[in-house]
Amino acid sequence: MKKYLIFSTIAMLFFLFGCEEEHAFRLHTAPEYYQGRATLPSGQQIEMTESDRTNVLDACYPEDAIIQVPDGERQLIGTVTLTQPLITTSSTDVFPTATFFEVDNQAFVQCQADTITYVKQIDTLPNSLIPYRDQAVPSPKTSKLRNAQPHERIHFTEEMAKPVGNEPYPKRSAFEQTLVHVTMPFNGSFEFTFESPESRETITLPIDEASRQPFLSLGLGTEVTQDAKQYGLHLSPNQTLYEDVLRPKDASFDRMLGARQASALPTTLIPNERYPLFSFSFIRDGKPYKQVVSVTYRDETLLHGDRLKMKMRQQFAHRRHVVTHDLALLGTESKDAPFLHHANAETVQFVFQAIDRSKAVATAGNPAPIPYLTVFEGICAQTFDVSYKEDDVFLTNTLTGSHFKLLRSDAERWHDLFNKQEG
Repeated sequence: MKKYLIFSTIAMLFFLFGCEEEHAFRLHTAPEYYQGRATLPSGQQIEMTESDRTNVLDACYPEDAIIQVPDGERQLIGTVTLTQPLITTSSTDVFPTATFFEVDNQAFVQCQADTITYVKQIDTLPNSLIPYRDQAVPSPKTSKLRNAQPHERIHFTEEMAKPVGNEPYPKRSAFEQTLVHVTMPFNGSFEFTFESPESRETITLPIDEASRQPFLSLGLGTEVTQDAKQYGLHLSPNQTLYEDVLRPKDASFDRMLGARQASALPTTLIPNERYPLFSFSFIRDGKPYKQVVSVTYRDETLLHGDRLKMKMRQQFAHRRHVVTHDLALLGTESKDAPFLHHANAETVQFVFQAIDRSKAVATAGNPAPIPYLTVFEGICAQTFDVSYKEDDVFLTNTLTGSHFKLLRSDAERWHDLFNKQEG
């Protein structure tokens, strides 16, 4: 697929995702700046082509999101995660995470962007996933709870005795009688409530690509280091190591007294119902405490219509980035590539304002020492050729060849900002 052959299919994304087409701006969705990888239910990972990345962005266009998924068994095919390596940081959320599934041979996609979740019915899957359609696995709509067998409880204590983390390894121990297995439904979240007469705290565990496993094993465990003693819910998708931990804010203790499983555990977790799992007692600062740990399954709330569009605008309208670069971008470079120069927040704001104020002209100048400028907004991008003629600054749309001249005051500041960088 040619690099820019996507204007007609998803042009309306400009408005919905904060990509404004005004004056010099002709921002467009840019799969060439994304990388994509699909994770199959087996754990196998597949790199997505640019055409597939376009299909994912198109599939997650938020028009026609449905209110609820039809009844029937969901067949999970794969989850695609898109990243923008040129601008992604540890604090930047990627968009979108798209989970493809079928109900009664009809294809659907569930799109997740930060706290936003919506589902659409689609005509076809991304080409890279089609060969794996027959390997889809059923994913339950509801969550079930199963008490651990005696041999599984022993295995839990053995796994918790193994070292994890960094040296010096904490000493871990397990309360085997608290171990349970929870089947993981297709979406939603689990809330674990730690409650005592003095306090109540809820910790949420969302069901996403990382946690979408057939089941999750969890039980109460402790970790003791030279500096602290802490309790928590130790989790494992495969009954090994139990290194993932959920803790309340104050999980410290001086001495653990014991734990007891709830007298009756449900087999099915009805959405929004809270069920006690176990209780435990400990001493802290010379005082006895008792905590009751409960679980609640929350079904996913699917957004649609005007509320979805408003949420998407709020999330993506102000996500901006500016890069100047010596070489044309391929989209696959690391953000740390030596020919890339990332603008700070103040400069980003100025560049967008200067482009917005620029005026169309018939000609441009001579190529600048750093001849390219690429701006990102939301999921959209646009590249300009940068040129100078004496003190004037010109930006040329690399797709259309249209030239734009900055206002004189903006040109002066441009030289102050970028000539130092180019020197």
